[in-house]
Amino acid sequence: MKVFYYTIDDMSLSRKGLLRKGWTIQHFDTLEEAIRSYRKIPLSKDKRLGLTDSMHVLELVRCVPLFSFDTAGEDILASDYRQYPLWADLPEAKSATQDCIKQFNLRYQFCSDAIMPLSRSNRLPKHLRDKYLWLSINHDPGSAIRWVYIAGTGWVSLEEWKRRASSHPLVLKFRADGLTERGDYCYLEIEPWEYDLLVRRTLERLDQNTSTTGGRKK
Repeated sequence: MKVFYYTIDDMSLSRKGLLRKGWTIQHFDTLEEAIRSYRKIPLSKDKRLGLTDSMHVLELVRCVPLFSFDTAGEDILASDYRQYPLWADLPEAKSATQDCIKQFNLRYQFCSDAIMPLSRSNRLPKHLRDKYLWLSINHDPGSAIRWVYIAGTGWVSLEEWKRRASSHPLVLKFRADGLTERGDYCYLEIEPWEYDLLVRRTLERLDQNTSTTGGRKK
């Protein structure tokens, strides 16, 4: 698959039309060229950087204010290529994502209902390696979350977070129901990326337990 890279100067504007100044898009053969172009666009603009195969796009970086009172934005990771079948196995998507994280020193990522810290590791910290999440009976991945820490606001209930989701608040931590290796209840205060790793670990254990007891065929 042949890919190209693009920048958009300001998505807060409507699309450019006849006698109307709107956002403009530029295409580049290399990521390096696209990054140079993107850096020249002011941080006050809703700018974007991504890659495309001419039919589909993968947004890599976008500039967004972290708080409502910010006059300038911060560059954040716009999407996770691993979540999209078209891009998941494409080397260019992986390398472009890694390069952007390094080049822009990205701290946060854009999620469906929040802005959250980027994962700092693909392994759980030592104090969480014997912990699991207490998920609902239908194993809903988000069911263990009880409280959410929003930057500039503090701890809010899960319901309040969902109410604010459309504005993509900056979420830094979760308080969640957990279990020890022995099955004892424990209260966890963890970062979102740690929660995601615990979800994966918990679901793997539940699947193993179900298979062992004959509840489902392997």
